[in-house]
Amino acid sequence: MTDIHNIDGEEYDDMEDINLSELSQLDLTSIDENITYNIFEDNFPQCYINRVGETLIIRIEEHIYTKYWFHKYHASVFSEAMIKAIKRLRLDGFPFSDEELDEDDDVHIFVRWTLKVPSNIDIESLSESVNYAFDSVFERANAMLENSDSVLILGKDTGDGLALLKRIQAHLENLGFYTYIIKEQPDVIGESVMQKVLRFGLSSRFVIVENSEPTGHLYEFPHITKFAELTTIVLQRQGDGATWMFEDLYHKLNNVEKFEYTNDTLEDNINIGIEWAKKYLKSFGNYQKEKLPWFQK
Repeated sequence: MTDIHNIDGEEYDDMEDINLSELSQLDLTSIDENITYNIFEDNFPQCYINRVGETLIIRIEEHIYTKYWFHKYHASVFSEAMIKAIKRLRLDGFPFSDEELDEDDDVHIFVRWTLKVPSNIDIESLSESVNYAFDSVFERANAMLENSDSVLILGKDTGDGLALLKRIQAHLENLGFYTYIIKEQPDVIGESVMQKVLRFGLSSRFVIVENSEPTGHLYEFPHITKFAELTTIVLQRQGDGATWMFEDLYHKLNNVEKFEYTNDTLEDNINIGIEWAKKYLKSFGNYQKEKLPWFQK
């Protein structure tokens, strides 16, 4: 018998090892809520299942044994990417929750997350759902590391302005994004501030500019939006604004969009901005595949 915590934090003393064939013989809609089933099956993700009402709570676990980890990315880097991937997939509508990274032991790293499915699911669909959940997280983590999937945050980076950038950063990280605030990144001898901004901007999926107060981003803005053509979300507090000089760019440039917010709606407008950026990037990518011969197969 082994203790395990379910999604609600309750402990279950009764755990039974079971394979998928044996699980298929059970009526999942009526299995004992106080029993957690440890799925013991070759070539199947490690997971634990218990029922809460009409829902099956499936706790998926990836155990990374660092001594035998041969992926191109370090085990700790990849495990952190998995956690971010779970958050990003949840943002995309996947029924994932309660992600956890356990890396107290340098040799053994555990990534865990919860998948919920209806208790009346058939065993084949359950098996497919668990495999798909695991593969989706692994593949998204790999893609996030292989391809740029970070966000550059620009704006006033002193005093209350920096606190605001930190608030934006915290929300983005909760959504699973890698983030950069330029002030916090190390400087490189021989590199100008503008070159530094472009270096991080060009390696980011999109840029967020907090434009409520005038600061150094007024110089950076034309370079990132017009010269580098970066997808840019502009956040601006209602009733404020750093300058009127950018207003015509919001009409002229398709890669820039402004979203006005209040203190209570900042996070909501960040989410709206992210959705706009995703749609813009998808639309632009579709246009490239349709019009540019080297994207056509």
